[in-house]
Amino acid sequence: MTQPSDPITITGGCNCLALRYSITLPLTTTLPLSDNGTCLCTLCRKFTGAVIPRLLRCHISWSNIPLFHLSPEYRTYTTTAVLGVTGPRGFCSTCGSSLSFHGKAVADMEWFEIFLGTVDEDVLAGTKVGEGEVLLDTSRSGHIWVENATKGFDLVGPKRWRMEEGKGYEFRTMEEGREG
Repeated sequence: MTQPSDPITITGGCNCLALRYSITLPLTTTLPLSDNGTCLCTLCRKFTGAVIPRLLRCHISWSNIPLFHLSPEYRTYTTTAVLGVTGPRGFCSTCGSSLSFHGKAVADMEWFEIFLGTVDEDVLAGTKVGEGEVLLDTSRSGHIWVENATKGFDLVGPKRWRMEEGKGYEFRTMEEGREG
C-alpha cells in the first residue's frame, strides 16, 4: 500500500451540469482505496440503472463547499422497499442523473457516497494520470450485497460479504458465497 505524492481531486456531476462536485482526497489516503467498492443491492441497481454500481465513500470535509447536496436541483428519494434498509439516494431534478447515497439527512451527514458513473470522463477513464485506476481498484474494499450479484460477472477483490460489511460474512468466490 502507498500514499499519493500529490492530492487526488475527483470532479464530476450530473448530465446537465446543474450539479457539480469536486472532492479532494487527503494526502493521508492509502492506495488502493478502502472507501470504494460495488453495491450489488437491488435498490442501487434500480436507482442507477447499472448492473454493478460502484461507489466512493467521501467525508464532507473533502468536498467543495457548498455541497452539491444543498443545490435546489438536488433531490432525494428515500428507499424503504427492503425492511431495515433505507437511505436517501440523491439525483438531479433536472436531468434525472443518479448521484449519491447517504445514510443521514443532508443537515446531519458526515459521510456520503457518490456513484462513480458521475465522475468526469478525464478522471474516470484515467486521462489524468492513473486516477481512473485508483477509483476502480476494489482490491481492498470489495463488494456488498453479493447475494444479489448477476451471474456472469467476476467480482475481483479480497472481501466479498453479504448484507452490510459489519453484519455479513466474507468469502472468496461466488460459489462459496452462494453456499453460505
